[in-house]
Amino acid sequence: MTKMTSDKKTVNLLADMCLAQGIRHIIISPGSRNAPLILTFAAIESFTCHVVVDERSAAFVALGMAQQTGDPVALVCTSGTAVLNYAPALAEAYYQQVPLLVLTADRPTEWIDQADGQTIRQDGIFTNFVRHHCTLPPDLHTPDDEWLCRRLIADALLAFDQGTSGPVHINIPLREPLYGRTVHQHKKTHHVAYSQGTSMPDADTLAELAQLWSGTERVMVLAGMHRPDVALQQVLQQMSERERVAVLTESLTNLYGEGFVRCIDRVVASIGDDEAPLFRPDLLITFDGQVLSKMVKTLLRKYPPREHWHISPHGHATDTYRCLTRVVEADPATFFTQLMPLVEPTKSRYRDLWHKRVEQTNQQHQQAMQALPWSDLKVFDMVLNALPTGMSVQLGNSTPVRYGQLFDVWNGIDCYANRGTSGIDGCVSTAVGAALARREVTHLLVVGDVSFFYDSNALWNQHLPSNLKIVIVNNGGGGIFRYIPGPSDTDELEQFFATSHHMHAEMIARQFGVAYWRCENETDLREQLATLMQHPHTAIVEVMTPAKESARVLKGYFAAMRG
Repeated sequence: MTKMTSDKKTVNLLADMCLAQGIRHIIISPGSRNAPLILTFAAIESFTCHVVVDERSAAFVALGMAQQTGDPVALVCTSGTAVLNYAPALAEAYYQQVPLLVLTADRPTEWIDQADGQTIRQDGIFTNFVRHHCTLPPDLHTPDDEWLCRRLIADALLAFDQGTSGPVHINIPLREPLYGRTVHQHKKTHHVAYSQGTSMPDADTLAELAQLWSGTERVMVLAGMHRPDVALQQVLQQMSERERVAVLTESLTNLYGEGFVRCIDRVVASIGDDEAPLFRPDLLITFDGQVLSKMVKTLLRKYPPREHWHISPHGHATDTYRCLTRVVEADPATFFTQLMPLVEPTKSRYRDLWHKRVEQTNQQHQQAMQALPWSDLKVFDMVLNALPTGMSVQLGNSTPVRYGQLFDVWNGIDCYANRGTSGIDGCVSTAVGAALARREVTHLLVVGDVSFFYDSNALWNQHLPSNLKIVIVNNGGGGIFRYIPGPSDTDELEQFFATSHHMHAEMIARQFGVAYWRCENETDLREQLATLMQHPHTAIVEVMTPAKESARVLKGYFAAMRG
């Protein structure tokens, strides 16, 4: 039986072109103005449609899916304030460079600002957070109308292949009636392909850069948030074997090597002002992807290198450390592979300086873990050291992702967090999307109580994946404010910053039919972690920790790193 789609020509053309682009997953939030989009996408078997009622959650679910696959995921919503609910996830996707196709239904132009219901100014509404946006014509009466509509859609979809990835917004005005149907014969429409050359410095520039590198004694390669990349990992491992090179990575880098300096925060915390100049690089090399560690940012801004090269496939001039001297438009793995044979080996103690400090802080870390009382840090030690190889982990903002920096457990485990804009507003939904996209992998979300409660609507989902497990660290409020300088010293700390509370997640879990366990000590946590990992469906372990004690323990930990 042939399924009938909407009778809106614009919508059917859009669906055909999405198929040609290779888009397969559609996240739909219910509404009336977007009915033609719902009828069409739901009728075409090549699309997999997921229903998420809350648009803010829906956008983060799409973010999690696209983050895992690297392919665009489409979002469909009705008009009005529903559209604005996409904004937080789009901002995150923009700065993470994650591809999302945002399809927003709209009123026709003549009804904008005419006191018609559910009508706002949607054209260009996400200008600051999308790579491309357009508004389609509401009606296609002539071949020229169809040609224009096809061009607008093609230009929007082409943006996924041009340079930096990120969200793309297509606004779709639709006239009533909205529920008409027709038998639409899917037309195999052509896809406008974009062939992009590989940008690399020419031979003379490579020789110049190799000479500059050869003239330095201390080279730091600092890697921030990144997807797993075998080629880049291999060349960085080779670089880390050179005496003058220190390769620093983070939990979110997803690149691992025996010679890398991992756990940046606990290493940098041990460096006093009197010895900091010894760790200062002559040449700093970075590439695209935000660095989480505030400590290393502070170190490099206070003791800047003579040279800072930023390697970017799209030529981004990212001057995080206020000392940028050169932007190299190139793929990092290809650039390093071609450059390193030209760099002369030299004697240096720089790599060994960092590695000795790693050995020192490793010992201090192990000693600190043995003496830990029940606290947030103890929970993270137990949870993260129990991770099996092959797992994918999502770390919530703000505290969990910072605790994750302190543990060297990530080899063989993918690690992600919403650090494009670092908001707490979609951590749970992103994890749901990630688990939907990669069902063959177990996904663990480690999240704080405030972030979980903020995004608990993520569990209001018809497609909640069974391969998602959640650990909530509930310390009764925003734990980060209890130990960062400033809020922790104010009388307003608990009421206005930490927003102290006595809530727990059991009733939320029960409402959404999710298995739940609560624990308040090491013995219970050890048993419940094992149960959580073996549970056949989505499940939650909520760990209750003492707020003030947890802040005291973390401050003591960093004091121990300083010696």
